[in-house]
Amino acid sequence: MTLSKNFLLIVFVLLPLNNLLAQDPLQTVVAKNGDGIFSLLRNEGIDIVKYYAQFLELNEDKLKNGSHLIVGEEYLIPDAPDSFKRRGTKVLMPDFKETPIFEEELASLKIKDSTLKHAVFYILMDKGKGVLEDVKISKDGIATRMARKLLQSGARVYLLNSSSKDSLELIDFVTVINKKFLKHTGDYQRLLVINTQNISTNLKTDVAVYHYAESQEGKKFADNIVKMFGKNTVKLQTLNEYSEVFVDDKDITFAKNILPTITFIDMGLKSTNDKKTLKVTTNRKNVADLITSGILSDYSNTVFEDN
Repeated sequence: MTLSKNFLLIVFVLLPLNNLLAQDPLQTVVAKNGDGIFSLLRNEGIDIVKYYAQFLELNEDKLKNGSHLIVGEEYLIPDAPDSFKRRGTKVLMPDFKETPIFEEELASLKIKDSTLKHAVFYILMDKGKGVLEDVKISKDGIATRMARKLLQSGARVYLLNSSSKDSLELIDFVTVINKKFLKHTGDYQRLLVINTQNISTNLKTDVAVYHYAESQEGKKFADNIVKMFGKNTVKLQTLNEYSEVFVDDKDITFAKNILPTITFIDMGLKSTNDKKTLKVTTNRKNVADLITSGILSDYSNTVFEDN
């Protein structure tokens, strides 16, 4: 009996120690000329008010006069899961390599509100026909502009891209997206697949929005985006004419296997008798703003169950 009690005592003592050892080491930053604590934390995308005291505690033996940095000294950065660097992630396939969406630009990001604090978004840039190749995500592109706005409202954002010379199909992204989805179970999660391959260089381009026929949440998500794209041209009574369902077998298979609610946005397709498109100003900022407004509209009109 005594042996059992001693064994349990050892186990309970060792468990916290194991958890401590399993934690990732804190990141460090070397102070440069002109750096202060505020600028150092801001450059790491960290909430200054929330983590200032923790920074002082971690680095109290390396601070001059209690709060001044020493040039050339290495400082520990507080573990901040809610930082812009941690909440905004670029996932590069097929190697599942993860890097921050923003690095040099972190200091320019500022929290505007916490509207999307419990929301997760996956943005996939498609080159058309369900094939994803090496699509470069530029700093001022639609996906990056959207990520910036969503992050500043408290959301978590994953930009998915391919570095493979061989084309990847949408189905190749199912595993990585579903793993992330399960990690954030309980949050509002949406996947946007955006095809800009045929986008026009003219002042206006045609846009079509699709959803999975068997998903009511997907239809509502698509409808809210359509409302924003056509807010000055589409009457509510004709909304269904502009929000279409997947008909391509590959798209349907992808939708059946993916866990987040999904919507496709095709840009550059021409309007036909059986396919109505919306005319949108061909400006990356404008397009990113409209899609983000559609996301906010969908989120605000979603009824969440109490835990």
